[in-house]
Amino acid sequence: MSSETQDIREDLAFLRALVQAGDDYRRPFGEAYLAAGVCYLGQVALGLAQMLGWLGGDPVTGISVGVAPTAIFLGWLAFILVRHRGEIPNSPTGRAIGGVFGAVGLANLVLVVVIGSVAWRERSFATWLIYPCAAFVLQGAAWLVANVMTRRGWMMAVALVWFACAVGMALTIWSTLWFVAFVGLGLGLGMAAPGVVMMRAAVRAA
Repeated sequence: MSSETQDIREDLAFLRALVQAGDDYRRPFGEAYLAAGVCYLGQVALGLAQMLGWLGGDPVTGISVGVAPTAIFLGWLAFILVRHRGEIPNSPTGRAIGGVFGAVGLANLVLVVVIGSVAWRERSFATWLIYPCAAFVLQGAAWLVANVMTRRGWMMAVALVWFACAVGMALTIWSTLWFVAFVGLGLGLGMAAPGVVMMRAAVRAA
């Protein structure tokens, strides 16, 4: 019985630490999220410019628009990780939130394979566009978990932005301009803006 009581106490202590622990994760996570938002907003802008004929429509340009922003983000992310080596993350909350978003990142890669293979086989671009909708839903779910862990209302708002934009993208999947508008809104309000919020909060707490 004493062993069971001790286990319960340890579980309660962990849960208490999970919601009360420090915010050591915010600075590096905010920087990474802002970097992703900026890079992928840039990708959306370049893709839209290409569709409007402002950029060349040749294969090299298309591949550059598709690959360059991700390559820039990965380089930026590597710089952030090196810069904050030893800071990521120390608190239970930071580890848990990092784990959730890491799992979402892995799930995104699996979605690329699953949806991409079907779209390739069916030669259906509309099928491929289901992927960003699903990726937005996963991001919303991750922020929902972060809200539960930290009890910060603005994180719930971010989750709702991701969910709303995912639904908007699905409903306008046949309209390129509306689809891109919802993608840009999600990346701006759901990714870049939260990155800025977390970075500023980390600076104020320092």
